[in-house]
Amino acid sequence: MLVTKYQLTLHDSLFYSTREMGRLYETEKYIHNWALTYALGLVQKDYFCSSSVPTYKEDLTPLNQAGVYVTPAKPIRYEYTLNTFKLADNKYRAIMSHEMKRQLGIRITNKPSYGRAKEIAAESEFEFYVIGKTIEALPKWIRLGLWMSKARVEQVGVSFDLQPQHGSFTCPHPLNPLDLSSRPELYDLISMPPVSLARNAVLRGKYVKVGEISLPADMRYFGAS
Repeated sequence: MLVTKYQLTLHDSLFYSTREMGRLYETEKYIHNWALTYALGLVQKDYFCSSSVPTYKEDLTPLNQAGVYVTPAKPIRYEYTLNTFKLADNKYRAIMSHEMKRQLGIRITNKPSYGRAKEIAAESEFEFYVIGKTIEALPKWIRLGLWMSKARVEQVGVSFDLQPQHGSFTCPHPLNPLDLSSRPELYDLISMPPVSLARNAVLRGKYVKVGEISLPADMRYFGAS
C-alpha cells in the first residue's frame, strides 16, 4: 500500500464561503478532500456545466476502481486576511426603467452595500495524503476556491509497502466521515459544506502508520468498495 504526503502552499489568498454571518463570509482553515480531488485534476469535468446540481458521487466513485484516494488538507502554517467588497443595489430596475421613474418624479436611489470576506492569506501551508496502489505525478500548480487562487503542490514524503494493522486508533488528521467504512466512536467536528469533516477521530479497524500519524487503510469515496 502506497501513501504519499504532499504539501500545498498558497500563492494567492484563498476564499470559499464556509459560514455566512450577516455581511461576513468566512473561509474554514481546512480544504475539503472532494474539492482537492477536483483541483488536482483527478476528475475531469467540462468547463461549462448546464446544471448547478453537484454530481460528487458520479464523479468521484470511479477513482475507487483505480485505488486512489485523497484526504482533506490540514493547515500547518496559516494566517487570515479580511477583505471588504462593495455591491450595488439595483432593485429599482426590477419594476420600471430609470427614465420612467424620472418622468414620474420618483426619487431614484442606488445605495451601495458591502460585505467582508475572511480569506486564508497567501503563503499559508497545508498538508494532505494520497493513498493508493499507484498514482501518476500530481500537477505542481493548481487552482482553488471561488477566486481560483493559485497554489503549489510539492511531494514531501513517500511510504512504500505499508502493512495495515488492526485495532483501535486515533487519527488527528481531518477525515471525511462519508468516506470511512465504519463510524467514528468519537471526533471533533469541522463544520463545512458539502460534508462536515472529523478530526481527532477515534476509530476501530484497519489502519497504517505514516510517521506519527495513523490513517484508516480502507478509505474510499462514499465508502464504496
